Amino acid sequence: MIRKLVATSALTLGALALIGPITPASAGGVASEYADCVVTVDPASFQAGDTVTVRGTGLEPNFTTTIEFNSVAVQVGTALTDSLGAFTAQVKIPAGAVGGGHTITAVCDTAANVSATGVTVLGTTVTTGGGKPLARTGTSSTEPLVAAGGIALLVGTAFVLVARRRRNAHAGV
Repeated sequence: MIRKLVATSALTLGALALIGPITPASAGGVASEYADCVVTVDPASFQAGDTVTVRGTGLEPNFTTTIEFNSVAVQVGTALTDSLGAFTAQVKIPAGAVGGGHTITAVCDTAANVSATGVTVLGTTVTTGGGKPLARTGTSSTEPLVAAGGIALLVGTAFVLVARRRRNAHAGV
């Protein structure tokens, strides 16, 4: 029984990790006609402290949305949607943002549905005592999740196969 629970849990965690981050607006809110709103950022790769353009479509009309930079949730702006539920806003990325993958989110409606889009903060350059630059790089925040998901999926599959083999051996098949 416990092995079956562990196998099912491992398979579920593996599948969830492989699916990746939730990008439709339905994260955290309730079903609404604005749950599929879309947020984009231009450019999608930038330096910490840069100003970027955030656009949204499919949001609730005449709604003030909150825009956040999420590695640690920091509100970077607000925007009022037009009568069609669209907005364009200039937001400044926090100067202390670490290089690597992050998300920018916007609240889509009064039901608190949120849409997210992936962005990349480019690494900064650090110089050594010899004056040679060292690139500061980051990794995608989803790579470890995909690897962990794959491992959990394999472990769960192994548990299921072992349990099946033991059940068949006890049944005399």
